[in-house]
Amino acid sequence: MSKEIVDTDLRSGDLFSVQGLIFDDENLASSGAVTSAEFMLPQAMGGVQLNVVAGAAGLATGAGETVVVEVKTAPESGGTFDNVVFSKTIPASQTYAAKALLADFIPPRDLAEMYAKIVVTSDYDATGQQVSAYLVGVCKS
Repeated sequence: MSKEIVDTDLRSGDLFSVQGLIFDDENLASSGAVTSAEFMLPQAMGGVQLNVVAGAAGLATGAGETVVVEVKTAPESGGTFDNVVFSKTIPASQTYAAKALLADFIPPRDLAEMYAKIVVTSDYDATGQQVSAYLVGVCKS
């Protein structure tokens, strides 16, 4: 017998389109930044969330090593992407398994710029470390 969705707990993880991945197991740099391609960041009044997760190889920081995840926006396609609207530092001595959430960002409805890029910067040799990023719909009753 089937159950109504309101009574069913779906624990299979985030529902997102593989074609819509912003980063797909993107390898991090050695003491530098990796930058995503430009994408549109929806202002859906709290209905969309950007998730950055550890890639298939996971992510680990050692003593004194950090990773910074930033979302930068521009007012037009091909813009300068110099407006940092979100930043999170992954602290030293942390280990994340594949698909573990590193950062999440819900764009505020008053965000004027909708063209965005994700920049992930490491201050150590992070080659072999990976991240993935995607947009998901969210709702809370």
